[in-house]
Amino acid sequence: MSNTKLFLLIGTSLSFIPLTVNAQCVATQDCATLGYTETSCNGGKGVKCPFGNKWACLGANEEEVRNKLCQELGFTLTCIGTCYAGGAGAACGHKYTQCTCASGYEWKDGSCQQQAPEYSACEIGTLFYSDGTCSNDKLSGKELLGVVVYEKTASESGWVMTVKPVVTGIAWGIYGVTTGITDKAASASCTNTQKLVALGSSYKAAMTANNYSAGGKKWCLPSYDILKNIDNSTKLAKVNAGITTAGGIILGNVSGGGENVWSSSEASSDNVWYFTVNVYGASGMSTYGKNYINSYLSVRPVFAF
Repeated sequence: MSNTKLFLLIGTSLSFIPLTVNAQCVATQDCATLGYTETSCNGGKGVKCPFGNKWACLGANEEEVRNKLCQELGFTLTCIGTCYAGGAGAACGHKYTQCTCASGYEWKDGSCQQQAPEYSACEIGTLFYSDGTCSNDKLSGKELLGVVVYEKTASESGWVMTVKPVVTGIAWGIYGVTTGITDKAASASCTNTQKLVALGSSYKAAMTANNYSAGGKKWCLPSYDILKNIDNSTKLAKVNAGITTAGGIILGNVSGGGENVWSSSEASSDNVWYFTVNVYGASGMSTYGKNYINSYLSVRPVFAF
C-alpha cells in the first residue's frame, strides 16, 4: 500500500465502531491538513490522527459529533417496528447498518419488507385464494377468487379468472368506431380496460369487468394473449378441472354447450377478439362484431398476481 497509510478512528468514545467498518485507505497527509489541531483530548474522548500526536476533540458536543460520525459510516437504522426483530451486526450509537426482520418479512432495498407470497404452487388450473395462496382443492375458511389461467414468471404477472361469467349476453361496444385499443399482451389487460371505460358506458364489457369487485383486487377484461394462452387443449382441460372443483361454470358451457369470452383487444373498427369454446373442449380465437348480442357472449374478469 504505497504512499498510503491505514486510517483508523481511535478513541474511547468510538471504540464501539467495528474496526472493519472504520478502516479505509487515504493518501498520506499531515495531521493539520486533516483537521487535527489538539495535542490531547480530555479523557481521550476524541479521534486521534493516524500518524502523529494530534487529536480532534469532541468537546461539549460529543454526542452530536458521535452521531454524525455514526451516520457517515452508514449506521442510520433504528430497526424498530412490527416488521423488525432487531439490529443486525455491530451497533453505533444504538443504530445499525442492517436489521434483522421479523417472520414474514425480508431485508430488501434497505428495509424490512413483507415477503411476497410463494407463487410456485399457482399453476394453470389451480384455485387462487384471497390470501395469495393456491390449491388444487376447494378449501373452507378461505375466500376463493378464481382459477389461474396464466402462470407467473420472473418477467410476467400471473392472471386469475372468475370461475363463472359475471354476465352473459352483453355487447362489447360501438360498431364501426375505431378505439385504437389493440394491444394483445397479457400485461395490457387492465390498461386496455381503463381506456375503454374512459370512452363511456357504451363499452359495456369493459365496464362490467371494471366494476366487478372481489378480494380487493383490480379486475379487468382479459386481453387477447390471456385468452390465447388457454386456447390449448391441455391448459383448457386443467382450467376447466379447476373450475369444476370450485363449483363454477366451465368455459364453453354457458348456453347450450358454447361460450364466447370477450377480450379487451380490438381487431378493427367493427370487430373485437374473443375466445370461442364449446363444452367438448374445441376452442379458438376469432373476431366478432362489437355491438352483437347473443347468449353465448360472456364477460369473465381477470386480475394480475
